Amino acid sequence: MTETLAASSPGTLVARALAMHRDGDLAGAEPLYRAVLASHPRHFGALHLLGLLRAMAGDPAGAVPLLEAAVAADPRHGFVHNNLGNALVELDRGEEALESFDRALALAPDMPEARVGRGNALQALNRHAEALAELDRAAARGCDMAELHNNRGNALRGLKRPAEALAAYDAALLRNPAYPAAHANRATALVDLDRDAEALASVAIALALGPGDPGSLNTQGVAFRALKRPEEALASFDAALAADPRHPNAHAGRAAALCDLGRHEEALASADSALAVSAGVAAHRNRAATLALLGRHAEAEEADGAALRADPGCAEAWNGRGNALTEMGRFEEALECLDRAEALYPGSRSIPYNRGNAMRGLNRHRDAIACFQAALAIDPDFADARWNEALSRLALGELEAGFAGYEWRWRRKGNRPHRYAVSPLWRGERMEGRNLFLHAEQGLGDTIQMSRYVPLAAARGARVVLQVQRPLFPLLDGLPGVAELIGPDDPAPPHAAQCPLLSLPMAFGAVIPPPVPLPVDPARAAAWDMALPRGVLRLGIACSGNPQHLGDRHRSIPLALFAPLLGPRVQGFLVQTELRAADEPFLAATPGLTDLRPHLTSFTETAAALEAMDAVVCVDTSVAHLAGALDRPVHLLLPDLADWRWMLDRSDTPWYPGMRLHRRGRNDPWEAVIARIAATLAPTAALAA
Repeated sequence: MTETLAASSPGTLVARALAMHRDGDLAGAEPLYRAVLASHPRHFGALHLLGLLRAMAGDPAGAVPLLEAAVAADPRHGFVHNNLGNALVELDRGEEALESFDRALALAPDMPEARVGRGNALQALNRHAEALAELDRAAARGCDMAELHNNRGNALRGLKRPAEALAAYDAALLRNPAYPAAHANRATALVDLDRDAEALASVAIALALGPGDPGSLNTQGVAFRALKRPEEALASFDAALAADPRHPNAHAGRAAALCDLGRHEEALASADSALAVSAGVAAHRNRAATLALLGRHAEAEEADGAALRADPGCAEAWNGRGNALTEMGRFEEALECLDRAEALYPGSRSIPYNRGNAMRGLNRHRDAIACFQAALAIDPDFADARWNEALSRLALGELEAGFAGYEWRWRRKGNRPHRYAVSPLWRGERMEGRNLFLHAEQGLGDTIQMSRYVPLAAARGARVVLQVQRPLFPLLDGLPGVAELIGPDDPAPPHAAQCPLLSLPMAFGAVIPPPVPLPVDPARAAAWDMALPRGVLRLGIACSGNPQHLGDRHRSIPLALFAPLLGPRVQGFLVQTELRAADEPFLAATPGLTDLRPHLTSFTETAAALEAMDAVVCVDTSVAHLAGALDRPVHLLLPDLADWRWMLDRSDTPWYPGMRLHRRGRNDPWEAVIARIAATLAPTAALAA
């Protein structure tokens, strides 16, 4: 065989190889081309055709050097420049590809394939509008190949025009029904249009036509994610990566599916893998989104900055960067980013929604409401926008509208489902002895706060079954109006209606009744009063809450900052049951501050200790609600963006008449707020002495 090849002329060998090539026998053709090049390394035909063969075999990296050598051997042929451009596009070398297509068109202005290829190169560079214009020029010159319509669809998707993209993919399939990529791309447009079940059917056709194709498997993962089937999505992305370990979109999709499953650290590893394969805008954006879910907002902002350096026109990156800046408290900068995002992508519901969150950060709640309403004009079922609008209305004191909107919490993305939604929601109607099931849904402080409505429900004829967290049992056992007290794991009894505790204000027309006196054991209260020193101001202190609370970094304060409250006429008492490790040294070294944690064995014991306090200074935790419900003199420390229940610009609250609110200005240190409280307490401390 080798001798036969050696005896054959280069032209004969190339002709034989080309015949095999055309018949699809790439494995037979390749040795013949290589045999020619072994003796004639600059043979134009062999270089070009072998380069084309390697491209057809899915090896663009192997194709490019051969096609470049063919161009060097004879640069006069537009079709070679075109084929080189196509291989460069496959390698994400868009700028070089664009130059190759330009040379092809300079040599052959009427070559439709080069115009289609040029459109692909522009698309690869995220220059979607230019890509669409180039493809339309090709169509105007009579090009009607399926690939052109498929690529038009890709450009239209890049321009956020999914309905037109779908029509383009359908046009491609009309010309070639057995076009796997067009079926897969059609699925992505259907996902964009929220037609997820149709998308899954479309990609199934793509996989039937091209089993194991990594691009189609990746699109299948996208469709499964849209259908909220993350396990199947993850399996699809894993299959795509098994077929092509360097598929950047599959790495990115895998990261997103892992985020859906709450496996954020693994997701970040996949996002980093995507970035290692291709440092394009999508990979940086994907990494930023994963970091945001991990709460690493400074890194997320940096990742979106990298995405914007790759493509300053990426609306998603401007939007993501705005979100990160909002989380970091840099609200004005966030608004600038969101303005840029909206200019690039008008009509997105997420951008006005995110602007509303930045406005809330600035306590510009009227502006925030306008932003949330703009998002709702685009998507009336956008639950997060309705819920955040409700929070702003509650902060403004618009309680009736606010509590009505607060019901959208059950439809928020990622929110725990309403366990008892199948039962009728109680709206305050008379019950005439029937069972009314009231159930806790949020934190311990929320349960204490809303317990005031239980006697009112009983007064409307309800037999109240109250389901609360078990630590609150001793405190709420005996609460007026409670017929039965059960825990969160106990089965719900038969009932005529149910109501989550945070829905009770809506049921009572947004009226805020005074707190119901909580049952405190008089003997325990007297024992605490006897045990604590006299002749000083007894000051209860709670500096921090649950570190898992989403807003904890805004509300919790280092214990050492409370030092100005302590003095010769003041004895401090730590009235919280858990303390951060960083606060332990100050507690141990401060004789004027007594650690009560070993003695606070239950909420009733904490309540009895609070009854013995002359005043309580605390952050926004369950201790604040307990002390407020006991009508103790409470000084509540609030961050500049306080929770909705404390409203705006008030030093008092309708929820607890004995509570005074001390708000931190946006640029104020906590020390300034605590100094003001110390000045307020000084006369009381003098009287105690």
